[in-house]
Amino acid sequence: MKFAFGELLDDIGSWLMVGVLLAGLIGVFLSPEMIETYLGDGIVSMLLMLVLATPLYVCATASTPIAAALVLKGLSPGAALVFLLAGPATNVATMTVVSKLLGKKTMFIYLTSILISSLLFGMLVNFIYGVSGLSIQGWISSGSGESHGTVAYAATLILILLLLKGYVTKLRVRFKKQEGLQPS
Repeated sequence: MKFAFGELLDDIGSWLMVGVLLAGLIGVFLSPEMIETYLGDGIVSMLLMLVLATPLYVCATASTPIAAALVLKGLSPGAALVFLLAGPATNVATMTVVSKLLGKKTMFIYLTSILISSLLFGMLVNFIYGVSGLSIQGWISSGSGESHGTVAYAATLILILLLLKGYVTKLRVRFKKQEGLQPS
């Protein structure tokens, strides 16, 4: 519990907030019509997600809320999966490390395998959704409205407090280090 709500949350908290904020911006500024017009459905949207995700420095923690927001706006689940798989695995920082540690040939094989497998799994997910008649937008529209109860608000408040606790702890450590460096 100490690790999960302490160290781990401190490590991923900043990225989680970035992802939630970007997802909020997507929710506010992108219309379903924009997603449908520019991203569409099928292989084209998956290729666009690859182009978008590959150079981005987005970790899995940040990419999850972004992908969820895009799917809620009409992006196909397969294209969202491509974004989730390719983004964290192919960012510039990862590619640099793989290239330096394992060589350019291995980096090329790594990158190619990530891109191809992401596309294949994205097509498989879209196929499964198509054959089974599943629709994420259908699930949302069939809901009884957005009613967030006391538990949801309490969980949000607890998460915010835990994130703030991590930031306050980091600030205290930084100030103590600065005080130790100043002459007495």
